[in-house]
Amino acid sequence: MKKKPKVAFLCLHNSCRSQVAKALAEEFASDTFEAYSAGSEPSYTVDDKAAWMLLEYCSRDITEENPKHISELPDIDIVITLGHDGEYLDIPCTYTEDWGLDVTKGKDDAAYRDMIEIVRKKIFELRERIKRDGVQLTT
Repeated sequence: MKKKPKVAFLCLHNSCRSQVAKALAEEFASDTFEAYSAGSEPSYTVDDKAAWMLLEYCSRDITEENPKHISELPDIDIVITLGHDGEYLDIPCTYTEDWGLDVTKGKDDAAYRDMIEIVRKKIFELRERIKRDGVQLTT
């Protein structure tokens, strides 16, 4: 029986980029993989502007999400870092990549929209690569 790979989206505070990535993955790629998010120095709350602007792109409301520490993740198959390449090298997984996004928190609306649009595009690309390349686990 095949199971979906578990993908962790990671950024420092788990308050903006990684939360956006998880929400977009749940909205557009839940048929292909399970999405998680965390950070090495989690914030206390999700970035309000990211949460508000994300609603323009999907139906996921992340305002009630709690930022999580990487130690709270289950066993992960794929790690996607969102701008701190190399920071999470000690997380056991079968594949890693860095999407190289700049910190968005505190910037103008255009920066948030750009970040969300880049993440949305990359989620669709990741979904297709997993489907095409068979990066699914069998039990």
